[in-house]
Amino acid sequence: MPHKAIASLLADRYRVGPWWSQMVTVGYEQARGLRKPNQKRDGYSANASRTVAASVERLYGAWADPKLRALWLGRAPLTVRRSTDGKSMRMTWTAGGSGVEVNFSPASDGRSRVQVQHDKLADGRAREKQKAYWGGALDRLKAMLEKAA
Repeated sequence: MPHKAIASLLADRYRVGPWWSQMVTVGYEQARGLRKPNQKRDGYSANASRTVAASVERLYGAWADPKLRALWLGRAPLTVRRSTDGKSMRMTWTAGGSGVEVNFSPASDGRSRVQVQHDKLADGRAREKQKAYWGGALDRLKAMLEKAA
């Protein structure tokens, strides 16, 4: 059965909620070798996050200002599609058309957290490459903001 049919069966016959229907279906697909970890229906996903000793406003600003972003991210092939001040950004990785979602949240003691999810990657190799890329980029961002504090 395809993914959608399995999730529908769980919801309709066994009254499993929508979130759990998806989780059980993905778990089943992974156990049967039909889906690999971090694989979604539209490709693979890479994630990275950091907690930074800076306010959400400063952290968000380092992403939103193209000049500041270039200091720690270089000439990344990104185009901002949408942003919500201090909360999130949606971008297109123009070298391949994948998507990047960035979320910002406050943490304790005046620190902030940034989470990056890079979706629609072609395969596991591309996922590993982007995971390493974003880990390094966030390390540079953290160092830049904490040094300036």
